[in-house]
Formats: sequence, C-alpha cells, structure tokens
Amino acid sequence: MFQHNVKQANQLMRSAIPLMVKLEIPPTPYNYGIWYEYASNRNPQLNQVVDRTLRRFGGLPAFVSQELFNEFLLPEEFQNAHRQGFVLKDLTTNLETNTTKISGELEKFSDTLRSTKMALKNAKEIGQVERLALLLEQGAFKANQAVEVFSDALLSAQEEIATLRSELLDVKKNTELDPMTLLANEKGFERSLFTLVPYAEDDLTLLLIDIDNLGEINQEYGTKAGTSLIRYIAKLLLSLLPENGFIARLDGGRFAILVSETELSVASQLAESICNEVSIQKIRYKNTKVLLRQVTVSIGVATLFGDESPSELVQRSQHYLLYAKRSGKNRIAHHE
Repeated sequence: MFQHNVKQANQLMRSAIPLMVKLEIPPTPYNYGIWYEYASNRNPQLNQVVDRTLRRFGGLPAFVSQELFNEFLLPEEFQNAHRQGFVLKDLTTNLETNTTKISGELEKFSDTLRSTKMALKNAKEIGQVERLALLLEQGAFKANQAVEVFSDALLSAQEEIATLRSELLDVKKNTELDPMTLLANEKGFERSLFTLVPYAEDDLTLLLIDIDNLGEINQEYGTKAGTSLIRYIAKLLLSLLPENGFIARLDGGRFAILVSETELSVASQLAESICNEVSIQKIRYKNTKVLLRQVTVSIGVATLFGDESPSELVQRSQHYLLYAKRSGKNRIAHHE
C-alpha cells in the first residue's frame, strides 16, 4: 500500500473518494486505505473480495473493513508485534485525524455543490452565474488542498511502515531461530519448505535426522549432557551441509535438511555420509569429561514426487525415518 508519488496518490484518491460517496462508505482510516488500494487495481484478490462483499451486504460493514485492512494492507508481522503495535496505533490515530479533516472539507464541498445546483435553477443574470462559478472554484480548490494534505499523510505513513517493516524482518528472523543450536527452528523450516516446493521439479529432497536413544542418554548422563549432545550434532550437521542445503532443528534431537536440485540417489549418499560421520565421533561431555557411548542417528529420506504437497513430503520422510528406527537404528531408509 501507498507505493505511489504525490501525483499518483492524488489521482487515486480522486478515484477512490467518488466510489466511497456513491456507495455511502463511511470515511474511516480503514475504508480510505481499502478504497485507495481498490482504485489502484494492484491487488486483484482484494478487489474480488470487496466486490463479493458489496454484492452480499450492499456495503462494507465496519468489521469487514478492519479485517480486509489487516489481511491485505498490513505486513503480517504487524499482527503480533508489541513495540511496533504502539507505533502503528499512533500512525492510525494520525491517519484518523487526517481523514476527519478531509471528510469535513469534502462535506463542505458537497454542500456547496448542492446549494449551487439549486441556485443555478433561479440564476437570471450573468453576474449571478459568475459568482456561483467562483464559489465552486473556491470549494474545489479547498477540497483539492485537503486531498493533497491527505496524500502527504499517506506518503508519510509509507515511510513509517517501511522503517517498521525493516525492523520486523529482523524480529521475524529471531522468531524463526532455535535458541539452543542457532539453526532455523520448525517455523523457519516450514517457511523454507513452502518457499521451495512450488519451484521444485522432482529434485527437492528432505532428510529427517533423529539422534538415536536420546532419552536413554539423558537418563544415563543427565539432561545437560543431552542438550550438549544436540548442540554438538547440530554443528556437525551444519559442517556437512552442501551449498544447496538448508538445515533446521525441529524438536528434541530431530533435525531436517532440505537439499534443492538434488535427486534421491545423491541425497541418499549424503544421508549415508552423515550416518557414518556421526557414528565415528568420540564425544566427551565437557562438564564431567565423561566419554559418551557411541552416538548414532537414523535418517528418513524422501524426494518430492510430481505435484506432492509439502505436508505429504514431510509425512513420507517421517514414514521412512520410523522404518529406519524400527529396522535397528543407525541407518537410513527411503523409497526404493
């Protein structure tokens, strides 16, 4: 929203306002934002929803306007941001003040139009017509000034939102980071998976890797030793990650590796290398200097099939991981 210069913004507001007047849409900040975007024709989905809503309700109920504004015009990060929420509240208040001003000027101009229209019916002399024309000109000038002031407010809001968005991108990165290993977390994995799948052509492979017997290790050496082991394996996996790979820790001792542009045979070789590399490690718990018993991992490998969904790919990989566990652990399983 608001990705226009002053001239473009003025033109869009001049298109949006008559629509709002015609449909008797209340001049609220939410409605101004929606109809500004509607007039720009940049968001077909928004326009379709607005058109359907108008057909159904004959207008835009207040709750619908707010939901449409939040869904289509605000970056998703604003929804749950705390500090940015206060800034956004101030931004909305300022826009509300400006909408009140422009509404007042437009209402005055509307009154002027009505009175002039009535006066023209009885105008007999050229001087009367000239005075009415001057009155209209002055009213149009004030209304135009109000539109320009409002456009300036919209552009100012654009700069404010751009700054907030930059900050929120950093916040989002932190929400997608696993604090224990500093790898991506499950949310980060899902974002990467859903981003890659639409562009993959049977060459996106998922490796689900799980530390074998982690519960027993926690019982035998303590949960702190188990936590240290998870961190150790995370660093090891990261060092083995190919350039076209993405890694995340999902939960417990389970990790996910996405490898793009890689067929099953190559990904299986990577999985075998990981299994072997983990099994030969001599891992000593630094707090007690105790050497842990042999640590192994099991891996389920699945490559995207046709129009398979991200969820289906994960389910297949989980199936193969479970098969590897039941087959004795310290091994990989995949589609033959």
